[in-house]
Amino acid sequence: MLRLVIFLFAFLVTAPAWAQKVLPPSAIVTENLEFDARDDGIRLHLRNKHPDEYYGAKAETTVLFLHGATFPGISTFDLPINGVSWMDYLARRGYDVYALDIRGYGASGKPAEMNQPAEGKPPLVDSEAALRDVSKTVEYILSRRGLDKLTIVGWSWGATLAGTYATNASNKINKLVLYAPPWLSDEPAPPEAIKELGAWRAVPLFQISRRWGQNLPDKERKELIADDAKKAWLAALSGGVEGEQSLKVPNGAVADALRTWGAGTPAWKPERISAPTLVIQGEWDVDTPPAMGLSLFAHLTGTSARRYVLIGEGTHLLLLEKNRHQLFQAVHGFLEEHR
Repeated sequence: MLRLVIFLFAFLVTAPAWAQKVLPPSAIVTENLEFDARDDGIRLHLRNKHPDEYYGAKAETTVLFLHGATFPGISTFDLPINGVSWMDYLARRGYDVYALDIRGYGASGKPAEMNQPAEGKPPLVDSEAALRDVSKTVEYILSRRGLDKLTIVGWSWGATLAGTYATNASNKINKLVLYAPPWLSDEPAPPEAIKELGAWRAVPLFQISRRWGQNLPDKERKELIADDAKKAWLAALSGGVEGEQSLKVPNGAVADALRTWGAGTPAWKPERISAPTLVIQGEWDVDTPPAMGLSLFAHLTGTSARRYVLIGEGTHLLLLEKNRHQLFQAVHGFLEEHR
């Protein structure tokens, strides 16, 4: 017992300072920000969390989260499970954290066509439009804090956006985290798939729940996420509207994926990334399986530092699951290096 106490004391003394400082929830400020997109008629919604006593903004501790092709950023990155969201986790460790809802998603403005029938219209909010939102958001944050760089954490389609942005604006990227990034598919998309998409799609909430971990044995599937956490997320996706049974999202990201990843053509060039980059995935991810991440990782030949991390027993939705803290800790540790 004495040896154990000595070991624990030695760990606390020798552990990095950042690993010992965790602020209480009461010390965190939440701000909901809105600003004009580059295109007329669209307002973007951005959530910010930071310590109450926030002095001296730093590129190393300023982080922007980018969401995927289906789920909005704010209702996902800031979903408290057992009282802590991913945004909370970083903010309580001294970070200035932002989550964007790209146009057409969540609390941000939506193209007028999303209030019209989807059939017979081209897919809305493609990567080009989304990148205009990302660019405007980065400039907004940097101007707000008087910085010239920040870190971007992109999930799924958000990783594609983050990587693409970083190749075009490397001078504004401190570090890059690509969580569950898409890469070339082994199953080519049929040519008619894009024509059948329409402008937007309605994703039934029950389908989200049913599909979650469907490839896993019952025991592992049931242990992925607690029922109350899953219900809380589905409620957040519905916007708290009672009786809302589906999530309406643009189809532009899907169309782009079919034209690029599904056609054997890279959507962006990882070789052009110069910032330190982390690729991180869940072991059970069937949407962007580990082989995809490893293939992308092999193309990160221009970075000053690169790392690949595989988290066991996690799906594409690892950030909400039982092993989410392993994801949070791995990303946090990467961000803290060489500060």
